[in-house]
Amino acid sequence: MSSHQSTTTADVSEMVTGGVQELWNPRYWLKNPAFDLMFVTGGAFFTLLVAALAFSEPTFMPYILWIWIIAFEGSHFWATFSRTYIDKKYRSENSKVLFGSLVFFAFPGLAVLADSLQSDVSYMTLYGFFIFVWSLYHNAKQHYGFLSIYTGKAKVPEALKAKMVHLLFWGVGVAQVYFLFNFKSQLVFGLPSVSEMGGSLGFLLGTVPMLISLALFIKLVFLAKEAVGIVGGKALIGLYYVATCLIFYSTMFYFIAPKDLIFQNLTGAETLMLIAVMNSLFHNIQYHAIVWYYGNKRFNEQSAENKGYGVARFVNYKLANYMGFSLLMGLVFGFIVWNVGDWPAPTGSWHGVQSHSWAYILFFGIIGHHFYLDQKIWRPSKSKELRGYLNLEKGHR
Repeated sequence: MSSHQSTTTADVSEMVTGGVQELWNPRYWLKNPAFDLMFVTGGAFFTLLVAALAFSEPTFMPYILWIWIIAFEGSHFWATFSRTYIDKKYRSENSKVLFGSLVFFAFPGLAVLADSLQSDVSYMTLYGFFIFVWSLYHNAKQHYGFLSIYTGKAKVPEALKAKMVHLLFWGVGVAQVYFLFNFKSQLVFGLPSVSEMGGSLGFLLGTVPMLISLALFIKLVFLAKEAVGIVGGKALIGLYYVATCLIFYSTMFYFIAPKDLIFQNLTGAETLMLIAVMNSLFHNIQYHAIVWYYGNKRFNEQSAENKGYGVARFVNYKLANYMGFSLLMGLVFGFIVWNVGDWPAPTGSWHGVQSHSWAYILFFGIIGHHFYLDQKIWRPSKSKELRGYLNLEKGHR
């Protein structure tokens, strides 16, 4: 009996040790555990710390805003260009989608033209709201992309992966819908708040999403137990990613948004200033991480093929070069943002803020173009080359 117990204990110990080794094996991460925990999921917790700083020192908010616009938001749009247009080889192989996607600069131009011809409907406002809704979808799709990488590397069965994906989309999407109906729609269209609606509709839009999110956290615990039993410890990497997203979006939209009174009721279209930063900052950090990782793999290849990349290799293959060009183009984007007229100066002053149609067109053109192009260029199932850079097997989706 004692011998049997001893063997069982040894087996359990071996299983635990093997699971821990799997969990920290770099082959199951995008780059390695330290890199991923700092930049892929760490951006969520960094963003929450930024929110804590903004609440503790509200006077810092304008500085936080412009640091985000230049160093993170604007620079991450540039990262898409550095990944595509300035890469001579990539540009020659994908010219149709690269130049066809520029049509997204025409749409905000049409909104400006429509508003100049009539005043009954603000098409500029409607297009801006459409872009914001698209940004929520864009963020969710990026999260799916990272989860797909983790499940692919861990060889998670399709049925189990589907459960993880459903949990991710429900967790992110429900909180996003809650924000749209409780805050964004009221600010843009002047609709009554959910608290003013009252009754069953107020309960449906205000309380039910929170209850669903709570249920999803409970479901995550049971899914983790199931996944470890099927795949082993490496399954926890993808589940940790899902948990990070659930924590981040629930905290941002259920708890921070109702308290985001920073610069409320001042001149300018953007009143939920902290949420504007938070909604993108996590995404921005992740995006820079994967673009830099991609560039480091692609442009550091020691082969004659490097000559076919053009200036892209110089821009991307060293971290200092990548950061320098990103910040420079972030400054250009910051100039455009200032002329859109929705944001105060870094000092918090609204003096001198003016709106210009050309800035509106460039601002929303850059964002819409980025959203569309990104869904085309990050598709490992369509690109053997991309699968190779990400160390994914054929058939990955």
